[in-house]
Amino acid sequence: MLTLFDKNLLTDTPNLTSLYLHSNHLTTISANTYMPQTLAHLDISNNPLICDCNLAWFRNWLHVANVDASPRNKTLCSQASFKQLVNLPLEAFHPGDFCGINTPLISGLTFGGVTVILLGLLIYRKRWWLNYKIFLLKLFVLGYKQQEGEDFQAGDYEYQLNIMCQDDDDDWVHDVLRPALEERMPHLERVAYGDEALRATMYYIEAVHHVIENSYKTVLLLSSRCADDAWFITKVRVALEHVNETGLDKVILVFLEDIPDERLPYLVRLFLSRDRPNLLWTEDPDGQDLFWAYFEKCMRTNPQINHVLPV
Repeated sequence: MLTLFDKNLLTDTPNLTSLYLHSNHLTTISANTYMPQTLAHLDISNNPLICDCNLAWFRNWLHVANVDASPRNKTLCSQASFKQLVNLPLEAFHPGDFCGINTPLISGLTFGGVTVILLGLLIYRKRWWLNYKIFLLKLFVLGYKQQEGEDFQAGDYEYQLNIMCQDDDDDWVHDVLRPALEERMPHLERVAYGDEALRATMYYIEAVHHVIENSYKTVLLLSSRCADDAWFITKVRVALEHVNETGLDKVILVFLEDIPDERLPYLVRLFLSRDRPNLLWTEDPDGQDLFWAYFEKCMRTNPQINHVLPV
């Protein structure tokens, strides 16, 4: 009994006109099986042919080659065929009706792709909310790890917080930052806001040194305008020198906007290269919750630094 029709079985019989394979155990005929162009009659009756997509090429070949596959009433699709074709003649099998584009698969892939895109957009829109919740989860699971350094003590400094910015950002400080600080962190009663806190009896650079040295924490507000402001860069240098002198991480960088790397002052890039605290302000409400959660964490302590900044 023949159970497998080798695809090269007929390569040595190019002039074959009739082929009788009836009453065997053939279930399919492999794709790319060689069939002589002279073949006119093929008897594959009484075989348990499985009419599925693996046999589709053969059914199409029978039609194109105009080969007589008789007796038709005995060349039937077996029980393993497509349900609609069981016990029907092979000629009733039209591959285009069963083996065209896999609509369910294409639909599933399309739906999956759209779902991934929508999920990605949702995650992007809710990225601040997710980051904020992850931050709270870490605090809940891991707790707050006390770092070696200097803990916040309200009475140890003249200023509990020192805000330094470029002159054009003064309006943002007074309209946005100051009200938010007063609402969220009312325990900060002595805050130096920009140049208004500098002592008029001192030279400007001397006054900058004084307010930085006498503040528990200094916040440097960065916008795209800062890179061209020589006085603001001077404040950055003085603040980083103070970090080196005290051996404490007493500076927080706050970005008011995304700034391209090439626009960042060298000292800022140097500061960031040492994994120093930096925050990004956003108009997204969830992003602001995350901002203040990190800000409050940074205000708890001035950690010791491991590397001196080459300023």
